[in-house]
Amino acid sequence: MEKFKQARDIGGRYLLNQIQKDGSFGNPELGVTEYYKVPAALTVCGMSAAASKLLDWIRTNGLYPNGDFGPRPLNTIHSYYYTYYNSWVIKGAHRLGQFDISNQGIRFLLNFWDERSGGFYSSVNEQKEETEQDLWVVSGSAWCAIYTGNLHVAKGVGKWMKNLMNEQPNYPEQLWTVYSRSAGLITEIRNNDTFRYLLDRDETRDQSFFHPGIAAGFLVELYQATGESEWLDLAYKYMEFCDYVGDYHFSLLRAGKVGWAASLMYKITRDEKFRKMAIRVGDNLIDSQSSKGFWEWSESDKTGPNNDATAELVVWLDEIHQSVGKD
Repeated sequence: MEKFKQARDIGGRYLLNQIQKDGSFGNPELGVTEYYKVPAALTVCGMSAAASKLLDWIRTNGLYPNGDFGPRPLNTIHSYYYTYYNSWVIKGAHRLGQFDISNQGIRFLLNFWDERSGGFYSSVNEQKEETEQDLWVVSGSAWCAIYTGNLHVAKGVGKWMKNLMNEQPNYPEQLWTVYSRSAGLITEIRNNDTFRYLLDRDETRDQSFFHPGIAAGFLVELYQATGESEWLDLAYKYMEFCDYVGDYHFSLLRAGKVGWAASLMYKITRDEKFRKMAIRVGDNLIDSQSSKGFWEWSESDKTGPNNDATAELVVWLDEIHQSVGKD
């Protein structure tokens, strides 16, 4: 089943063609929001020299003395997913052995860890009882904790995820995804932002269908790192949501993380359900890929090639290929 590898490599070549002579990627004015997933994507395609060239550029132009990454477009400086960009750079640098970048990056990222709850704060500016913590942002930071050997932090996140699941009032029909220490699981829509707070089966709106995948994918990796079965059991629980949705959710590009988690679950458990799920996601990604290798972000108002989506989906196609490519 080479089709996932082939689609991965076509996407990788599209990204490779956007590496500039100075090592920068794409549109440098977009800063970290343009390049953050690309080192990981190039690496899984075997393009380590290009990934290293980009990381050299990041080291000089994007890595700040405090371990943060930039530059940042103004509209992202106060976003609740500020650190999600950092997590991809750290992961990509660490996989390629660029430990000066990843170690400085994780030191900055750990400033957002809430030792009391086990999660990570979503706000750049405050860390209070009422400061919100988002499942997908927490999960991204938790990846980095595993990669860099901070298992006490990763296990803290595992406990946070267990509490989040235990407080769900109507699961698996709904998955509420935001928490604060003062409120616990937040089960109301704030600021009219349904997408942020609630994942459900509604097929008339955009859905944050990455949540089960990014949570379960992290939990499988935590199980691999610790050998503690409670994390694999919890991964099963988060993936249960996927059993109750149809083609609409799986057709979203946001399902890529579900494909990644299903691939990991299949490799560990050999449960045929997850093999079928990984292939289902992979086939949909191939169907939506352009002949030039890029993806358009169909869930947004923007048209044309989307480097963010392309880099991420290249990584998930590689994970799917690793899991089922020899079948």
